[in-house]
Amino acid sequence: MSNNQLDELKNKAAELGDEVKHSAKEAQLQGEKALDDLKHSAKEVKLEAEKKVDELKDDAEVRHAEDKAAVTEKVEDLKVKAESAKVAAQEKFDHLKEEAGHKLDEAKQKAAELKQEASVKLDELKVQASEKFDELKKKATETLGKFKKDDQA
Repeated sequence: MSNNQLDELKNKAAELGDEVKHSAKEAQLQGEKALDDLKHSAKEVKLEAEKKVDELKDDAEVRHAEDKAAVTEKVEDLKVKAESAKVAAQEKFDHLKEEAGHKLDEAKQKAAELKQEASVKLDELKVQASEKFDELKKKATETLGKFKKDDQA
């Protein structure tokens, strides 16, 4: 090989070395760019995830508030129903108490009537017994009078 060829090869090697340096720098820049893009994408994904988490929190808070409101409404409904049932039970109790009072009054009246009837019957029986006693007394007196007449005769 001649010097000329050697110089040409050196020049070509130098040119290739420069091209390789440039290609390496370009590859490095593209790698850095890809890394920056990747970092940027990761930040975007992180931001989207934070947004989703915030949305989920908001949704959970809204749902919690709705559920709490529904439970509160149900509790209020149950309180109203319980109060209504209590009032109905008190009204029923008062009604039964009133009916029992009427029945007691009727029973007292019936007892008074029966007592009156018994008193009247007792008085009638006393009169009958007195009449019967008077009859028996009269008969006994007559019979005694007869015996006295028979003894005197």
